[in-house]
Amino acid sequence: MTVELAFIGAGGIANRHLEHIKEHDGATVTAICDIDEDVAEEAAEPFGADVFTDYRDLYERSDFDAVIVAVPPFAHEDQERLAVEHGVDLFVEKPLALESETARENAAAVAESDIISQVGHMSRYTDSVQRAKELVDDRTLSMVDARWWCGVPGDEDHWWCRKELSGGQVIEQATHTYDLVRHFAGDVETVRAAGAQQVNTEVIDFEDSTSATLVHEDGTVSSVTATSTAEEGGANEIHLLGDGFSLHVDLWSDSIEGGIDGERIEYESDGENWGPEMDAFIEAVRTQDQSLCRSPYADARKTFETTLAVDRALESGEAEAVRE
Repeated sequence: MTVELAFIGAGGIANRHLEHIKEHDGATVTAICDIDEDVAEEAAEPFGADVFTDYRDLYERSDFDAVIVAVPPFAHEDQERLAVEHGVDLFVEKPLALESETARENAAAVAESDIISQVGHMSRYTDSVQRAKELVDDRTLSMVDARWWCGVPGDEDHWWCRKELSGGQVIEQATHTYDLVRHFAGDVETVRAAGAQQVNTEVIDFEDSTSATLVHEDGTVSSVTATSTAEEGGANEIHLLGDGFSLHVDLWSDSIEGGIDGERIEYESDGENWGPEMDAFIEAVRTQDQSLCRSPYADARKTFETTLAVDRALESGEAEAVRE
């Protein structure tokens, strides 16, 4: 069986997925939608795919097994619910939206259906993360410390620089880090956070640095720092400490350093994550096995709600509960 895919959104991250699918023996792209027709046509050409500029037309006039929704945060409307209505499996790029209501409605629709769902938290597919999960999964965590340090993507005219379009760094970008913290330490009950804008005052209209403390349902404490001021160097990493272990997982080098029960741990892999993430989704669609997807919509919404709680805490200066 060749899995037939459609894309809603053909720029940005969609290009990574499209390039991977070109080399995939078990999948092809039959339809592409983008509000910029030239972008859609360029992406569709290698596949001979149908081109649309309205995603509603794509659902009505094209046949496919699954849809990849790869639109910016502000552009989420009913693309996901239409996938449910048409009975096609769903891959959604993060973040899920800009506010709770859209994600909650989508989650309810997906939950009431039989479709396969996956959200693009690709770090769960990194070899180092998988290996670390195997090493500590049956041990008690005491603390998790994680960092997302980078620069501003694009230029000052990019939608990412406007909070009303992107949601800000915590929601749009550091969501990967918050998702990994949840992946290891479980669901979050409450958060506290502080932020500042000291450097990128002319480029972005939200905090350029944030620090959050999370209390998880099992009592584990974690912290996440994020900044867009690390033009050089930077970090994408998570530190895991607990009963008999201390591990440093570096997502950019796909490596682990640390120790367990006095034994030195060193591990390094190839850093691939987008490919395995899409391969898992395609195989899940082919076999109709949801368990192959490590970030189904319902779970990803918990990460999304965690980042929304952090955003509220940045504004209120008080502890904020993560909403269900």
